[in-house]
Amino acid sequence: MDFLETAKAEGIRLRSWAQGNHKTICPRCSHLRKKKTDPCLSVTVFADRVRWQCHHCGWTGGAGGDDFRRNPVREVRMFNRPVRIEHPERPDKMLAWFAGRGISAATVERMGVYRTRKWFPQIEAEASCIAFPYEWAGTLRNVKYRDNDKNFCQEKNPEPVLYNADAIKPGEDLIFVEGEMDVLAFVEAGLSNVVSLPNGAPERPEQEGAKRYDPLATHAAELEAAGRILIATDMDGPGEMLAQELARRLGKDRCWRVTFPADETTQTKDANECLMQFGKGVLRGRVENAEPWPIDGLYGADTFADEVLATYRGEGPKPLSLGMGRDMDQAFKVLPGQFVVVTGIPNHGKSRWLDQAAATMSDLHGWRWAVFSPETGSESHIIDLCEIHAGLPFHDGPSMRMDEEQLHTSMRWVHDRFVFIDSGEHTPSIDWVLERAKAAVLRKGINGLIVDPYNELEAGRPQGMTETEFVSQLISKCKRFAKVHGVTVFMVAHPTKISNPAGGKEPVPGLYDISGSAHWRNKADAGIVVYRDFEERCTLVLARKIRRQPICGHPGQVKFWFMSASRRFDPIEGSYRSQGQETGSAANTNRRSA
Repeated sequence: MDFLETAKAEGIRLRSWAQGNHKTICPRCSHLRKKKTDPCLSVTVFADRVRWQCHHCGWTGGAGGDDFRRNPVREVRMFNRPVRIEHPERPDKMLAWFAGRGISAATVERMGVYRTRKWFPQIEAEASCIAFPYEWAGTLRNVKYRDNDKNFCQEKNPEPVLYNADAIKPGEDLIFVEGEMDVLAFVEAGLSNVVSLPNGAPERPEQEGAKRYDPLATHAAELEAAGRILIATDMDGPGEMLAQELARRLGKDRCWRVTFPADETTQTKDANECLMQFGKGVLRGRVENAEPWPIDGLYGADTFADEVLATYRGEGPKPLSLGMGRDMDQAFKVLPGQFVVVTGIPNHGKSRWLDQAAATMSDLHGWRWAVFSPETGSESHIIDLCEIHAGLPFHDGPSMRMDEEQLHTSMRWVHDRFVFIDSGEHTPSIDWVLERAKAAVLRKGINGLIVDPYNELEAGRPQGMTETEFVSQLISKCKRFAKVHGVTVFMVAHPTKISNPAGGKEPVPGLYDISGSAHWRNKADAGIVVYRDFEERCTLVLARKIRRQPICGHPGQVKFWFMSASRRFDPIEGSYRSQGQETGSAANTNRRSA
């Protein structure tokens, strides 16, 4: 059967290919894991097709059947492979230049560096230059060039790989630096476990999802399996921006900061400068004395002095608009790394409202998202996002639906900005979801995680643990993930059935009405309630808790119209009312908002 041969060609090995469900090791990630024999790949064999999903690395695929199209909207990327130079030139003049930088001829030869000529667009001319080959797994993937005036260029359309990528080893420390010369400096000092990005550090803050970090996705499996990450970027503004983003993507809990010597007047900029001025022993010592990234433990106030000053000067993390109107900005803005709970009566629009917020933040700020939405389902969730992007219904109805070209455009938009965590038929734990979200930070650079809803997570808890304690631990895990990776976590949680002895309109739920525990209100950084007022035919969005006031807003109420023709919420300008001054349904139930 052709479809079984396709699966075997992917490296999938089963004891039996009989129809039904099977478990085996994953050819993509098992060899990189400590538990190499853990059967993390689920394989389902049908009469005419086969489907598979890895519950560790998230790899999914299939073959056969009329319903399966492999990545129908994914663009297949093709890379240029440079031609290897058979007899590279290393003239004495070039070796003398490296010697002046503290780099020996042996290190230059070991790293394959050579002299050549290349066209540089900066000077619109060909120039003599140094070539740094980007090898990985025995294949030349890219070459980066540097001329005498420190102009740089690369091969056209190269595969995004790290410099010295073969240095990444499972369970071993890995040093990240800012450029090829710093890699050579560490190799010269006897530390070959060092890599760098091909495009160095950003000169200014970049929109999220910058291609600078694409090599992290290329090497995601290897980086996930590595040990400590020692960040030794330049001691300047761009170097610090690069360090912060590397720590966010790779996980601050496994990152250490390498700093270089400084006195009262001079700061050593980078590894190569440290090697030149202080020698190999000092450079090795800076690695040995690396400090853990400030996240856990006991620290003095001076440890956070730079962050405090940056916040005072307006240079730290800034609250971001949801892109849903000025009134909503008054009530709530998003701060990276927070935990936000969203609640509301079922079918009152909380999931759709949150999807629109994610979509507008993606367009406004370049955010990328991971979504775990088993109640809606990944397919239906993609349809909802396509509707929001296109501003048109997906299905036939009284309004004109999107055409197929608009659908494909919207699907490409969703593919670029969202990744979906799908557990298949099993009910996962929050640990399982956060493990996949962690991989999405590294591979996609996500900034937001949506869990919709909480009650679709595995609710099993240890014997003797109350639901209140269980919810408290779950929220703590989410907040730690948010803090370590700078990812804002939005969790949808349904309220309990609210008593309504007087009958009539359903009361607006509060954060203490969420099923399971008062911790939803107590531990959240922000709490949002979405309520559809059917009498006034509008949707109320109530910011019931804002921990970081006033920078993240003031608790209050905002009104929206839901426009069925565009499938979007439109803010009602001037509708913001601060808490205690709300009108209509929210005012009648304000006592519940505590």
